[in-house]
Amino acid sequence: MPTSATREQLISRARRVYAKKKLGQNFFVDPERLQRIVDSLDLNPQDHIVEIGPGLGFLTEVLAETGNQVTAIELDRELVDNFRSRLPANVNLIHGDFLDFDLLSLNPKPTKIIGNVPYQITSPIMAHVFGEIGEPSAWYSNISCVVMTIQLEVADRLIAKPGSKAYSHLTILKEYLFDAEILFKVPPLSFFPVPEVTSAVVRLTPLAKPPVEPTDMKMFRKVLAAGFKQRRKMIKNNLRFLKINEIEISKIMREAGINPSARAEDLSIRQFAVLSDAFSELTVENSGS
Repeated sequence: MPTSATREQLISRARRVYAKKKLGQNFFVDPERLQRIVDSLDLNPQDHIVEIGPGLGFLTEVLAETGNQVTAIELDRELVDNFRSRLPANVNLIHGDFLDFDLLSLNPKPTKIIGNVPYQITSPIMAHVFGEIGEPSAWYSNISCVVMTIQLEVADRLIAKPGSKAYSHLTILKEYLFDAEILFKVPPLSFFPVPEVTSAVVRLTPLAKPPVEPTDMKMFRKVLAAGFKQRRKMIKNNLRFLKINEIEISKIMREAGINPSARAEDLSIRQFAVLSDAFSELTVENSGS
């Protein structure tokens, strides 16, 4: 795509292809914002970029103009066949599912990741890129920056603070593995077909080290999962797997400086770590008695 391409020209190209709703296909047809997305990667000549789901290749073509090596991974065979012949030499197009793709198989190893991400698989994609709490991905240390276009509602969850409705398990995953910032919003008309929701471009940066180091990572993950499973309940009522009565749970929470009436959305990642450590210690004591 020449940098002079207009929105109308991109829409004309997009109309020639049937967008598959089941794959969450909404093609980005906003040239100005496409360029802003690429600029936000802050590229060095040595960077190897992986693009998630290139679709019709509109973003791919802007990436290619940087001269950097680009690997684009697309699940839809029809789209792969649609624009493979138009790719410049610095773009490698792979037909496959990004969620199953081994990024360490690429040479050189990728350093930056970009993509207009299907809304329904945003969380799985983040987990594949960064890993899970206590289990970073095999390529985590190689990645310096991730820029993705996601649903604004999900972006708000990433940057949410304790006590807000947007605060979620995804927020805790972010707090543990990476930093997140919303760069700018993207209106529905920047896509074709036009979605019903507003999007946002976010930049995710891996942390040098997690902010907490729970003594029992398994317990930490269990407490998090249980707490957010029924988020409107007080967290003490979601911890029945501990096989500790409610009075004892409340006592432990107070000793940890946490209100027994708190819900999961009220607790910071550090408070979750303190709480899980306290439960882990009690479990060890009970098993030894």
